[in-house]
Amino acid sequence: MKIGDILINKGEKKKFILGNISGTAFCGRNTGKTLVITAGVHGGEYVGIETALRLIKELEAETLSGNIIICPVLNTDGFYDGVKQISTSDYKNLNREFPGDEKGTSTQRIAFDIEKYLYPTADFIVDLHGGDINENLIPLIFFPYGSGEDMKNYVRDIASRMSVNFRVGSYASNGLYSYATKKNIPAMLYERGEHGIWSEEDVLAEKEDIYKLMEMLGIMKDGHDISVNKKQKEIVSVEYVEAECDGLWYPYIKQGQRVKKGELLGVLKNIEGEKLQVVVAKFDADILYYTLSLGVRKKDALIAYGTE
Repeated sequence: MKIGDILINKGEKKKFILGNISGTAFCGRNTGKTLVITAGVHGGEYVGIETALRLIKELEAETLSGNIIICPVLNTDGFYDGVKQISTSDYKNLNREFPGDEKGTSTQRIAFDIEKYLYPTADFIVDLHGGDINENLIPLIFFPYGSGEDMKNYVRDIASRMSVNFRVGSYASNGLYSYATKKNIPAMLYERGEHGIWSEEDVLAEKEDIYKLMEMLGIMKDGHDISVNKKQKEIVSVEYVEAECDGLWYPYIKQGQRVKKGELLGVLKNIEGEKLQVVVAKFDADILYYTLSLGVRKKDALIAYGTE
């Protein structure tokens, strides 16, 4: 297997640095598909990062039929500085910077290198996210609605076998996973964890799902249960609410809660306590995630809710 100019021989595990990205590659003893696992696009989403680090320790190239590439922390500045969503080097959100720019800011160059080095190798990409420092979130997967029926159905089938509560159809196109699907690379965004913390329970559940994914791709055969999760719901329409201005955010809901059309979901106020924005459910829906932060900036995400 080659990643850029780096050659990884059969049965070999090798660390690599290419441009602005780094990780570990496993070249299986037998040929097969290549799975790319990314994490740390947002530095405060720790379940995915810890899961990726454990997989690097556990996997053995000799046992694989195919290849695995793991990049556990793509946004190193945001990770070490402990900030939500952005990189402290240029204050950009990596998951909003695709396609990248070879001559752009540091974050845009990372996006460019992901496209240059990781996309060409991948038969499937799973990008690990979670509830950031300021977010309450229920486990879910985003998969592509806007990249053709074949892509949608293929990734939907994989998502439906994961242990998360929801699979969410998305028309996004400027993120790591979503832009990959526009390039005809099957991909999904996996979300687990909340409050910018990680637990052993969440890491083990996420790791088990990644092993299921490897099983479905034929990279390993360890007898993992890859049956359809009949409890999982598919969300076909989502309302993403952003702050209309700077203010103080007061949510009145919990993640995973079922709400009715017209129900009050939260209020944005100014420092004097005057209402600036009232958020009311536009339809009956499940709460997918919402912001916990008292102070929010204009265009910050406040809440996402969706319907089956």
